Amino acid sequence: MLIRIVRLLMQPGRILLAVMRRLPFGSYELRCALDLYPRPHYAYGVQQAAELARRLGVGRISVVEFGVAGGAGIVELNRMAALATAASGVQIDVYGFDTGAGLPKPTDHRDLPYIWREGDFVMDVEALRARLGAAHLILGDIDDTVEGFLDTEQPAPIGFVSIDVDFYSSTAAALKLFRGDHKYFLPRVFCYLDDTVGDDDQIIHNDYVGELSAIREFNEEHETLKLAPINGLRHKRPVSAPWNDNFQALHRFEHPEYGQYVGKPDTETQLPL
Repeated sequence: MLIRIVRLLMQPGRILLAVMRRLPFGSYELRCALDLYPRPHYAYGVQQAAELARRLGVGRISVVEFGVAGGAGIVELNRMAALATAASGVQIDVYGFDTGAGLPKPTDHRDLPYIWREGDFVMDVEALRARLGAAHLILGDIDDTVEGFLDTEQPAPIGFVSIDVDFYSSTAAALKLFRGDHKYFLPRVFCYLDDTVGDDDQIIHNDYVGELSAIREFNEEHETLKLAPINGLRHKRPVSAPWNDNFQALHRFEHPEYGQYVGKPDTETQLPL
């Protein structure tokens, strides 16, 4: 806690942002750009997915969270979906995947058992359901629930996915979702991978363990589906932040709309206030 306070004090801009977050001003787009929402990575992912859908002429999309745990994330994701719909006109459905019983038993060293323990992040299912709103909660082993999800639920095209399941094995299971038919996805899917950086307390992520290992293997297995970091994202944003390094995009190169032009119209050169 003390270290976090020191970091905050050493970054005066962060203090200003913390104050600004409490003030009800600015458009949805401006607040997204300045990281004024509590989970700015969700705000960015949902806003970008909705904007891509709007430019493609897609009227409804889905956003997905893997790793719901206590539910604070999916509740905020639901709120961001409502705000993005109001701003863009694109309807957004929210789905959350979780075991409901906390982390499973680690399978091997790739699941980082020196950091994560079986049973961590247990969910109070009934309490969460009371807060979910219109979001859909899908409980069970992700390896089982992802299988058949697309054909059973037939969701609107998925535009944003958050993966926060800690383990290599659970991430590999979540990534199986992307093997589905192109009709269930936007041509580029914004992805937040929570456990690819971590803090500086014995969490040493690399390409051979954890989420990064699952991503590396996914890319090796697929020629026309690639998860890749959004290069230079922190330099493109008005406010750079650590979460910028956790973002990647799934490129579906053979998607029929992958090559459709979606550049910003000449009239949209200024950030709305």
